[in-house]
Amino acid sequence: MKDSARGLIVLAILLFSMVVHGGPCPHALTISIAESWPPAVQKKIESFQQPFKEIGCEVIFKKVPLSRSLLMVSRGELDGDTFRIDAFGSDLPHLVRVQSPMARLKYYFYKKSGSDLNLDQPKSFKWRKTCLTLGNRLRAQVAKELQLQVLEAANTFQCLKMLANGRVDVFIGPTLEVEDPTLKEYNSHFVRAQNPFVTANLYIYLNDRHKDIARALEPLMDKYRINDEMP
Repeated sequence: MKDSARGLIVLAILLFSMVVHGGPCPHALTISIAESWPPAVQKKIESFQQPFKEIGCEVIFKKVPLSRSLLMVSRGELDGDTFRIDAFGSDLPHLVRVQSPMARLKYYFYKKSGSDLNLDQPKSFKWRKTCLTLGNRLRAQVAKELQLQVLEAANTFQCLKMLANGRVDVFIGPTLEVEDPTLKEYNSHFVRAQNPFVTANLYIYLNDRHKDIARALEPLMDKYRINDEMP
């Protein structure tokens, strides 16, 4: 209880300071959305405005290649990045993570209908082929863990096309991404595993000049967290 009260006092002082000094954001924040996400995910991220508004910040979301977005944040060319796993440290300096996730998504394996793969036994996928969207560390980690062969693509659409055409055997992703209605041409022919392979927390990263903004956003994340529901 004491820790909770102390946290509320710190937040109140921080918010008061922001009001006195004109807020934490004298200019709109430019925050990236990965170009590789399909429309349903991009729409979810673009709607994530309210936490920033509550602390007096305006956000401009900008579509950027996933492979470059965090590097641009580290260099100060962007103010922040979205939907990133907790896997960035000394390799990219000048980053600060909002400690509570902006999203928590279940990642399932998918295969083409008629495939003989048993999706409930991922260890049997060894040496099978999968597709990675460039810069996606979660998929890279899964591929390494299961010893999958990797083909890379610029976006989810290209990966699902590969799966539908038999160029790869499996693809892993959340339902919000893979089952996007705009990709029905391909995903209507897929079978999904019964259970998720992993549940991933996805975070906002900011350039470390925005440490105060990260702290102010922290207590608001649970209230606005994105889940697996389709639009």
